[in-house]
Amino acid sequence: MDTFFLATKLRIPPQPHHVVYRARLINALERDVPDYKLILLSAPAGYGKSTLLSQWAHASRFPVAWLSISEEDNDLIRFFRYLLIGWEQIQPGVRETQVGLLLDDVMPDPQAVMAAFVNVASDVPGDLVFVLDDYHLIADPAIHQALTFLLDHLPPKLHFVLTARADPPLPLARYRAHRELSEFRAVDLRFLREETAAFLNEEMGLELTNDEIARLQTQLEGWIAGLQLAALAQRRCLAGTEGLIVSGRHRFFADYLREDVLAPLPDRMRRFLLQTSILERLCGQLCDAVTGGADSQAMLESLERQNLFLMQLDDSREWYRYHRLFADYLQSELGRLHPDAVTDLHRRAARWYLAHDLPEQALHHAIKGADLEIAVRIFDLYINIKLNTGQLSIVKRWLESLPEQWYSSHPVFDIARAGLLAFTGALDACVRCIDEVEHRLAPVESEQARRQLAKVTAVRCAIACMQDDLVQAKTYADQALHGLSAEDDPFLHLVHGALGDVYRRKGHWEEARQCYLKVLTLPDRPAYRVHSAHAFGALADLELRQGRLRAAAAYWRKALAGIRDHANWGGMPLPVIGWIYIRMSETLYEWNELAEAREHLHQGLKRAELGGDVRAIIAGYLMAGRLKLTEGDIAAADVYLERARPLVENSPFPDWIGRFGRLQLEVWLAQNRLRAAVAWADVMLQGNALKRALESEEAQLAMARLLILKGDTLSLEHALELLKDLLQAAEATDRAGIVIEALALQALANWRRGDSASALTTLERGLRLAEPEGYVRLFADLGLPMGRLLQEAHSRDVMPDYVGKLLMAFSTDLAFPTSAERALPEPLTEREQEVLRLIAAGLTNREIAEALIISPETVKKHTGSIYSKLGVSTRTEAAARARDLDWLD
Repeated sequence: MDTFFLATKLRIPPQPHHVVYRARLINALERDVPDYKLILLSAPAGYGKSTLLSQWAHASRFPVAWLSISEEDNDLIRFFRYLLIGWEQIQPGVRETQVGLLLDDVMPDPQAVMAAFVNVASDVPGDLVFVLDDYHLIADPAIHQALTFLLDHLPPKLHFVLTARADPPLPLARYRAHRELSEFRAVDLRFLREETAAFLNEEMGLELTNDEIARLQTQLEGWIAGLQLAALAQRRCLAGTEGLIVSGRHRFFADYLREDVLAPLPDRMRRFLLQTSILERLCGQLCDAVTGGADSQAMLESLERQNLFLMQLDDSREWYRYHRLFADYLQSELGRLHPDAVTDLHRRAARWYLAHDLPEQALHHAIKGADLEIAVRIFDLYINIKLNTGQLSIVKRWLESLPEQWYSSHPVFDIARAGLLAFTGALDACVRCIDEVEHRLAPVESEQARRQLAKVTAVRCAIACMQDDLVQAKTYADQALHGLSAEDDPFLHLVHGALGDVYRRKGHWEEARQCYLKVLTLPDRPAYRVHSAHAFGALADLELRQGRLRAAAAYWRKALAGIRDHANWGGMPLPVIGWIYIRMSETLYEWNELAEAREHLHQGLKRAELGGDVRAIIAGYLMAGRLKLTEGDIAAADVYLERARPLVENSPFPDWIGRFGRLQLEVWLAQNRLRAAVAWADVMLQGNALKRALESEEAQLAMARLLILKGDTLSLEHALELLKDLLQAAEATDRAGIVIEALALQALANWRRGDSASALTTLERGLRLAEPEGYVRLFADLGLPMGRLLQEAHSRDVMPDYVGKLLMAFSTDLAFPTSAERALPEPLTEREQEVLRLIAAGLTNREIAEALIISPETVKKHTGSIYSKLGVSTRTEAAARARDLDWLD
């Protein structure tokens, strides 16, 4: 967005020094606002439409969102973004609503934006007014259609006020018929006789008689710009009012400006007015650059004091603009008197705008000044950014505005056209376009031609990446990087970023990492920060795969900083933003920072759902389910699991099947549905299903935990064997997170077997890997068995500070153990399990002793230990608990 001018476009203009307070019209506007959805001020230039609205807006009891429209606003999404920011200024928080989140997307769906705009507006607490000043500058039919949609569905508390030089292409007749439109025409806006008198004698300091005022009123028919001009002429004593014979307004205006206003001015001031007339808005620095002077700010303030048709745009008197009629006249005079100077003035303006990172204004003046060099520079610097941030309509408008001969003189414009075709899905046309460019460049023997060919190859690399053709993309990347120079950083961004994405999709983690790091080493210009945010998010993903939580979190935070930077608003895809928030919530969850994890998840999930990104939605639902499980809300966890189920089963992201299955297992355990968990295990243990499963590491860890919970000798041996293989594979690929969890489960298996020495040794090894990264939930989510083991470690002074921190996660009501875990505060030995099964079968102590070839006293001792561990006091209760745990046939 045009952030440099954003404040002035959205600020209600300050009042001029000399202005008549138009109470009758202000009161009429204030009265009409609650009763009409649209108020239209339609009149030719010079009738004071903007000044009147500014007076009303400053005094109104209604909140007013103001937008001064310029020709650059002929883009539907930009138009809505300006509306939203204006709305935010009077109703803070609206950017966090559905419409704000949609407009945060790089390429939002216009239909969804319009529907959300209406829905959010339905909740406004009171009347709210949008003012669109100079709406006649809108030429894009899509904006007219969108505004019609809004007006047709507008909630009763929302109102639009438009100023225009002619009727806008809206269904005004229908609005009139339905009494939804209030209109102020030229006949309504012109000065009445008493207003003319007040303006000329009180505001302009003249001493005209009633007859003189009446003559001017009759000649000019209350035309405010003409009255101002006549007052300026009279003040300079260059013409009496009897000389003001008006035969036509435009001729009158031009003649008197030339003869009675400009002619008496000092040469320096007259030259300043003509030279700066090419500018849409003016500030001291910009005017200095155009005129070559050093006192432009003082000159602007002097012109404002003399009321020379200069309008102040901010309270700090930094930005101004000329009255539209005055600017038109000055430009005409500049072309008539100094035609040879026009080109150079535009070139100076183009260079200033480019230096201040304002490419659209720079290109406008470059074209007006026939400055091919600046235009090429603008396209080199900004086209890739515009394309990657979804500003396709702007790129199209740029290309259409170029002189046709420029295409044949420089290939950068056809390369930009090829990029636009690629981003709109016309890949075949894109390839034909760059083929033509390559054909033109191939015979040319020069360094410049070689660089342009390298850019063509960079585009070919990007196309290959879009088609997921890694081999071809790598070949093109090598060729492009060999020919590109350090000054070609937009194309370096394009190659490294696109190649990194393909490597990541193909599972080549280290190659992807190197590409993203190269993106971050390129110049940190504001226009490239969107690429940087994407690279930070991708690098965080890669670090997380290696279990490096702190490095991942650092990258997530940098990505989020880029997302939250106002300058980058609307520059990233909404699904990517959602994904980054959700993945950051996972890290916060692991650190047991649950409140922050919930907030990040909330921010991410609503963006993922609005953006329709299935992968991010799956990640969000699984994270939400895990948080609910941690809180002890098993029913809510199950709801999120069921929301995720059809997405996982029907999406092109099968790598999430393992994570889904793992959460499903934990929910079953929390619900005490051990038979369902065992049935899943039986299926996974058939053949080699477990090793073949997508995300098999997740499935293997889930299986190991279930086998440990079963607790019989065979299950524990199977778990340890599984964990041994998993540990070796994870260590070989430096998957530290998997290594830590495998060690934690190994420790539990050994603890369950009664091998406390091995359990504590293995646990300490895992703890030493986990402590630097701050892992908490990995241990806490293993429930009370891990809590007991950690208590034992703490009693033996094993890493007491870190273990104490982990135990704190068990000491709150958020440490929610499953039913099975609550039933097993301490594991049963293998002999105790045998005794328990015989008790449940109804055998007496003597019969159990005979069956196991032990003494009755030993049976009695085992029975007492079983009662203690199970928290029961009778044989019947012990048998019932065993059946609850699904241990009995």
